[in-house]
Amino acid sequence: MRREQLDIIMQSQIRLLETIGQVLQVELESLLAGNTVELPVLSARKLAICGELQQLELARLRCRDEAGPGLLPNPPASMELDHAVRASKIRELVQTVTAANQRNGLVVSALIRNAQGALDILRGIPIAEAAGMYGPYGQALGGHQTGQRLASA
Repeated sequence: MRREQLDIIMQSQIRLLETIGQVLQVELESLLAGNTVELPVLSARKLAICGELQQLELARLRCRDEAGPGLLPNPPASMELDHAVRASKIRELVQTVTAANQRNGLVVSALIRNAQGALDILRGIPIAEAAGMYGPYGQALGGHQTGQRLASA
């Protein structure tokens, strides 16, 4: 019975990880299109899915702990293979979702920097003091002074 519970839990985890991956893709498309109206709904959906995943992981750990050293004394090879395949799929999906979430975070950061830079220009803040003074690799952006002596030796 515990093996069946574990299988159901793992299948649910896979389903939710695939769903959050889809939500992250919609979020990216919304960010790139400048459609901020959908973002609060998408964020709420991501948080809800994360809460469900956390509950499933706790249930999976309880199921494992209750089973002791083995879920079955001698499980059939096909059952062990199914479990290993599901566990591998979960790890793969977690890595994919993590990378997608980090990518979206970088897009949000870039959009914030761009908006801040535009606001700085509109406020009349000198370019040297405005946001977005350096590129992604630390180089000075066009029009910015590349260096200034701080002291003489």
